[in-house]
Amino acid sequence: MKWILDLLIRILITIPSMIFIWALVYFLFHHLFWLSSAVSIFAGFVIYQWLKWMMTGKFLKQQGLSRKEYRFIRKNLKEAKLKMKRLQKAFLSVRQIDTFRLFYDMYKLVRKIYSLIKKEPKRFYQAESFFYVHLDSMVELIEKYALLNTQPVQNKEMIQSVQETKRTLQELHHEVEKDLYQLLSNDMDELQFELEYAKRSLRHKHPLSRHERRNSTK
Repeated sequence: MKWILDLLIRILITIPSMIFIWALVYFLFHHLFWLSSAVSIFAGFVIYQWLKWMMTGKFLKQQGLSRKEYRFIRKNLKEAKLKMKRLQKAFLSVRQIDTFRLFYDMYKLVRKIYSLIKKEPKRFYQAESFFYVHLDSMVELIEKYALLNTQPVQNKEMIQSVQETKRTLQELHHEVEKDLYQLLSNDMDELQFELEYAKRSLRHKHPLSRHERRNSTK
């Protein structure tokens, strides 16, 4: 993953820099061990943070985002991750196989959308309805369903409420699928364009005649 590679690069640059600075200060200031250690640790922290800032800036330039926008998107992702934990906890308490399958499929959709946005934050603005409407509704409804469905005693009204909640969740499942399709719409358009271009190239590619092949070797 990209963030792991970036982390390794920062570490591989920071540690040798700290060792060099430690040795430099140690020999320049008459073998003061604690001073050398303090300076090298401080310098290492500064170097690491500077590298992180530079790498983030390069990433944001590729994404076409400002640092303010990126902080806003990261805040939404952090909140979404907490909601995903609530979803997981709720659907794991369900015992009916068909309902569990529905909830699991919904959770997979949520994870897919979350992963796409985390990898490419610029896609966030294509999925605002997911973050501001559908995810919140999903969490509330699944938690409500799990609570009502696990009660030891259920009356007619509770059973109707559970069934209605499940129907609403099925509809919401389709809406979240649309959110994912919306996120992938540009990719599908680009793929379609590449396919059309490849087909057109194949249609217009004719084998060389004997005369053309002879001339091409001269």
